[in-house]
Amino acid sequence: MKATSKGMIVIADDLTGANDTGVQFARQGMHTEVLLNDAALNATATADIIVVDTNSRAVPAPEAYARVQQAAQKAAAAGFGQYYKKLDSTLRGNVGMEIKAILDLNLHDFALVMPAFPKNGRITVGGNYLLNGAPLSTTEIARDPKTPVYETMLPELLRKQTGLKVGHIDFADISQGQEGIVQALRRHLNDGCRIISSDAWQDEHFLIVAQAAASLSEKILWSGSAGLAEVLPQLFHWAAEPETRQPAFVIAGSVSSVTRGQVEQLVASGYEMIELKVAGYLSWQAGQPHPTLQQVQQALSAGRRIVLVSGYKADTVQQTQTAGEKLGMSQVAVGEKVAQILGWIGAEILRAQDISGVVLTGGDTAVAVCNALGVTGIRVLEEVTPAIPLGAMTTREGKQLLVVTKAGAFGAPDALVKAVKKLEQRR
Repeated sequence: MKATSKGMIVIADDLTGANDTGVQFARQGMHTEVLLNDAALNATATADIIVVDTNSRAVPAPEAYARVQQAAQKAAAAGFGQYYKKLDSTLRGNVGMEIKAILDLNLHDFALVMPAFPKNGRITVGGNYLLNGAPLSTTEIARDPKTPVYETMLPELLRKQTGLKVGHIDFADISQGQEGIVQALRRHLNDGCRIISSDAWQDEHFLIVAQAAASLSEKILWSGSAGLAEVLPQLFHWAAEPETRQPAFVIAGSVSSVTRGQVEQLVASGYEMIELKVAGYLSWQAGQPHPTLQQVQQALSAGRRIVLVSGYKADTVQQTQTAGEKLGMSQVAVGEKVAQILGWIGAEILRAQDISGVVLTGGDTAVAVCNALGVTGIRVLEEVTPAIPLGAMTTREGKQLLVVTKAGAFGAPDALVKAVKKLEQRR
């Protein structure tokens, strides 16, 4: 592969590790290929990321050293600009020896070692490597039949395996932010450390530590599991520009407790709830100003994700019914007025806003919105979840919209979350 700003060689010690690291780059739009050995590694490769499996985890340390160093030499001859040494997230295998094999080629100033993977319960705190909260040496990894790990302290494990001086960035350094990390890195480098490991107990630690390291050198041997690999495209500005996805708009007119629970999960996922207070607008007529319409329009224009609800709170329902009784309206008439207001507000929003689609919860609400839009039918496309369909409809003015309809007292707790995700994906 010819040297480019994207060129990276990833050297892994087994195939599954090669794949789970490669996918961190591939899912960010980078052409990634995994090779079962380094035989196919050459200067004409076209992938942005080449991952080589040396199959060296369970072999004797000298053999692992030789295999990894050979792969690194071929990568250098092929013109790769960046190197990543994939490590097992439970530190099995010849972790230190394989890092040393690459460092001994003098291609890098130092190795930054962050094997933690918080998403899977692997974290480093104060140099202690913990697996689901337990010291690594007390877990089943210490009884692994092929590659047992008896050492819990990450920097000590690296020192024992390499014979090199190892520095460590601990939680006190990280708590001081990037400047504190830079100072710690400089201190270790001035002390002659060519391997520097780091704590990481949260995902955000990878990027801040990597940014600090990159500010000191362009020749770093990045060493870790999928956690560190995930942030490197962002660090090097390699990630493909994300597709701009317009939010979906949700109108929940049902007073069902099932819908309330679904709205709660939707709000927890990042949606903002705006409640339509109907009690003061039972004499309202379509076309008259309505403050809720303005509130929703402003929120959507600002890029916020909105779920418009009515009757979300029990006291709101009671207030609306009481207000209706004072006007001589039956509960049915009150319900029809609520649907009419939701339908008009929904139609005004859907005509004016660029959204990925709409979710309509409650049969009366769905009909009211469709009528207000002049929709005469819905083309059914697919199922979001069992018996919750996604379809397409065309407004009176010819605007095409994706729509998910859901009965009020129906669906799993995450039904609305799945519906909005489906709409954004279809867009």
